[in-house]
Amino acid sequence: MLYVPLRRRFLSEYVTNSEGKRELLIHFGFNEVSFDEPDLFAFGETLIKQDQFMAGSATRWSTGEPYEWARVKRLLEALLSEEFLSREPQPPAAVSEFHQKLMEAEAQRDAPTEPMWWNPDCPRVMEQLTGQPLELGFLESVLVMHRIAHPAFDAEGRHVGEMNVFPDAMRMKIPTEWRMCQYPGSRYRNEAMMNLTALKAMTRYWKPMMQGLLAVREEFLRRYTLPPDGHWRMGDLHALACDVLALPTLLLMRGNSPVPNGTLDPVLSSIFRVTDGVRMVLAYLLFLPEQPMQYDTPITAPELFRLVEHGNFFISGRGVCAGPQPMVEELFATLLEGKPVTGAPPPSAEWYADVPAAVDYGLLGLQLYSLQFNLWSYMCRAYEEIRAALLEVEDEPGGVLSRLRERIERDWETILPTRLNQALQRDWAEARYIEMFDRAQRGMRGFREDTLLRLQDVFTPARDQVDAETRLRLRELIRSRAGSPSGARGAALDAVADATAEFLAIERPALRALENAQRQVNALLQRPHPARKFSGSDLSLQHRLRVGTHGVLPYLMDVLREELGIAIENTEDATRCTPIGN
Repeated sequence: MLYVPLRRRFLSEYVTNSEGKRELLIHFGFNEVSFDEPDLFAFGETLIKQDQFMAGSATRWSTGEPYEWARVKRLLEALLSEEFLSREPQPPAAVSEFHQKLMEAEAQRDAPTEPMWWNPDCPRVMEQLTGQPLELGFLESVLVMHRIAHPAFDAEGRHVGEMNVFPDAMRMKIPTEWRMCQYPGSRYRNEAMMNLTALKAMTRYWKPMMQGLLAVREEFLRRYTLPPDGHWRMGDLHALACDVLALPTLLLMRGNSPVPNGTLDPVLSSIFRVTDGVRMVLAYLLFLPEQPMQYDTPITAPELFRLVEHGNFFISGRGVCAGPQPMVEELFATLLEGKPVTGAPPPSAEWYADVPAAVDYGLLGLQLYSLQFNLWSYMCRAYEEIRAALLEVEDEPGGVLSRLRERIERDWETILPTRLNQALQRDWAEARYIEMFDRAQRGMRGFREDTLLRLQDVFTPARDQVDAETRLRLRELIRSRAGSPSGARGAALDAVADATAEFLAIERPALRALENAQRQVNALLQRPHPARKFSGSDLSLQHRLRVGTHGVLPYLMDVLREELGIAIENTEDATRCTPIGN
């Protein structure tokens, strides 16, 4: 007797492989089984309908002559080794071991005992989190807009970001009810459980949530028209999701009469939670060159659901999506098809009047996001050049070169999970940022074509445009810290200085573009713009906020400061390089 313990988790589909042949794929979590022999299609289709079966009976799953036992035996043994099948029944557990460990870690986690919120306490909160204060008027240039509202509380006493609050150090301990997921599909009885508390809130506010989504969608389509085929493009759907997230964020962050922390309409916090999941899926797909999906890739509601289900996007490291399939499908149909809310429409809330400003805020957020993350791609290129130069030379143990090489290697290991060590990933990502940056500007109210800023133009400073004084100053300081070596060692240190100077030359116009977009944000939110210039040191706070998360990056200037005692301050106007401790 063999058992199919999690049959309801199986997802099947027929696809055409790279050789043009038809295959039956059965997805099971992050594993899959492929049947590429047509006479085995019936075997696969029958398998996913079984809860248990006698092994010998599988020979009769053919639509023609029975399968040979030796062949079936090999198939069953392979399925057992991959844990698609088991030899013993597996009784369902109420709580998984994974979830128990998660809750134990949660109980031991250091968490704030009082709410922390950006508006108007950004300088104090940022200093508490990173050791460096930051004016509120620079926040969107450091923290991407779609994450700003995470730590805020709604009127029901829940974080807007629930368990996904970023940064995690701002997340308080909030009582939450969890349950093992029983929905068929990838989430079925997953070891990560679903947040029942959030589901109950969404169920209470579902109709006004969908009505709010329609309001943002309608405003978005005033700025952008759908193509003749009527299908959304993946990049535009990502932008719409960001604009939805911008609505509660704008209400919380505006300068005049902001919504006080702890009073946000639960309709808006629930809208934020479900839409943020859509944003994350689309961002992942857009920036994954292995499955090339450009900005203009058509997307439909059924296709989006298929991508989410088959890509295991319902599952995260802290829980699974709590929304049942009919709710998820209605959410997608509302966003992509404009599905009207059934029954009498709920009364319009006051915040409907803020939807146009929220769409502008979201589009500005996308411009800032494109500038920030494209810059980090260039920083990783600088790391690559520095690493290659240092690996070419030997140095005495404990010497400056050895210490510097060890630090660069540690940082390189941090870069690897982001895949920004790969030229293919960097180039693909930059192409998506170019599309995103251009499109976001064109949707702004009052946009004029002669004001369009091309992302390529921001990041064009080449080697011959590097500030010669900065290059020479860095060479001098780095060599002096290493005892003025000559030959290959001196050349390697010069390469470190040159790669750093080239990155700083790229960072300066990026800082200018960031500050210009931030100035528009501050005007929109009716709050003052800081009197001083935005700096690379300010921007680097993003890395400190991301410490401990997947995708955190090191910061190149930290290497020079901590390993060589050289402080670098970069603004759009100038670069200052000074020795520390002299």
